[in-house]
Amino acid sequence: MKRWLEPAKTVLLNLLVLASFCLTAMLWSNQPKFQFIEPAQYTESKPVQEKQLEQLVTPESVVFHYGGDRHTKAVSTDGPYSMIVKEMSKWIFLDFTPYTLSNEKWGEIAREKMGVEVRFRSSVPLSVVGRLVTFRDDYDTKMKGIDRLWLYYEKDEDLVYALFLSADEGEMMRSRTSISLKDLRDSYLATGNQMPEQIMKIVKPERAYSAMDGATPVWSMFYLPKNQGRMQQYRYSYETVSNERLIEAYFLDPSLVRQIMERDKAVIFTDGSRSIQLRSEEQAMTFTDPAYQQRAQELSDEEKVQGAVTFINKHLGWLDDYHFERMKKSYNEKDLITFRQYIGAYPLISQGDKPLDTIQITSEAGQVVTLSRSLLSLDKYLSNKEWTVMSGPELYQLIRDKKLANTDSITDVYLAYQTKVGEGYVDLMPIWVVEMANQADLYISAEAKQGGGKVHGLE
Repeated sequence: MKRWLEPAKTVLLNLLVLASFCLTAMLWSNQPKFQFIEPAQYTESKPVQEKQLEQLVTPESVVFHYGGDRHTKAVSTDGPYSMIVKEMSKWIFLDFTPYTLSNEKWGEIAREKMGVEVRFRSSVPLSVVGRLVTFRDDYDTKMKGIDRLWLYYEKDEDLVYALFLSADEGEMMRSRTSISLKDLRDSYLATGNQMPEQIMKIVKPERAYSAMDGATPVWSMFYLPKNQGRMQQYRYSYETVSNERLIEAYFLDPSLVRQIMERDKAVIFTDGSRSIQLRSEEQAMTFTDPAYQQRAQELSDEEKVQGAVTFINKHLGWLDDYHFERMKKSYNEKDLITFRQYIGAYPLISQGDKPLDTIQITSEAGQVVTLSRSLLSLDKYLSNKEWTVMSGPELYQLIRDKKLANTDSITDVYLAYQTKVGEGYVDLMPIWVVEMANQADLYISAEAKQGGGKVHGLE
């Protein structure tokens, strides 16, 4: 028995070694199929309506100056406006210089010279303006942005100049242009000739602009229609953005999101870092992302606005028609960027408890920290009613008769739609927005009273 024990051990050992080789070969030739884990990214909501920066930065209006204190105005629903905006891509500007004007020269350009004034609702960064037109030369200026681009013809030099104006900063610069007198007179001014006549209003009292020597601040003015106009009152149904769509759009991993009910009945969705607060009574939301990385390189204003546009493009999209309104510093020195909703040529103004007029972003070093927007989106057109809109003289007379304000304190006036949210519908009511110096804006129904009394004008 003992003589068979050693050979048996040898055979068993050989079998074990052979089995070990076989198992090793199997493991070597049959690697497991690894699944690579992609870095976490926001999930884009579907469908998403994306926009480019150039689509969001558009002029508020175009004013045509004919001399003899005659002016007309076109807005985005008018053919002359579309023609000018299309032509802007062909405009070339060169030889930029800081510039000042005397009161006398200001009055001459504004009231007597042929020109075209492209007006923005508020200050637009110069680098963004450079996307709409062509800057052939670099500009050396401390101006951050402009609210107007004014083309005018200088007869003595036979040149069309451009003024880049910022009323907020009190700065301007002038440049030569590629535009000829024929372009200005026979094309641009000719197309605006049939637009509604306007009354130019200088923001400061006229006595401050008497002819005198020396440079003066940038003139700020606005325009009011001489005669009554037409505008539609609309009613739309609306859709409400669902919680599921919000979670899909704003969180990295929707499976990690939990819901919290606050004592005031506000609902918060959070993944432990980012959060969405829903204000059900307002049908609005605020997204917060406190985590950010400070960037060593200072961002330009254009990069900041572009970053806000890109963020909205990837997170829920625009839903309705929005345009860039302004960028300013918040109380804590963060960048506050606002986009406003429009119907046709007119901005929406919300005063009630369900605001649906703006998307507001607060960013720091280019990183979005908060975003506030409405959960309501205009859906189907339901009905409309045509209104006769009061003229500028009628509006001023109404303000005086009702003692609503001192008209000398008015800094701007424009038409808009005031929103009124009902059960399943939104009414858009035409109003005049009257901006005042150092006091709250006035919102006045734009409807003209038929058979009203004599209008004394804007003096």
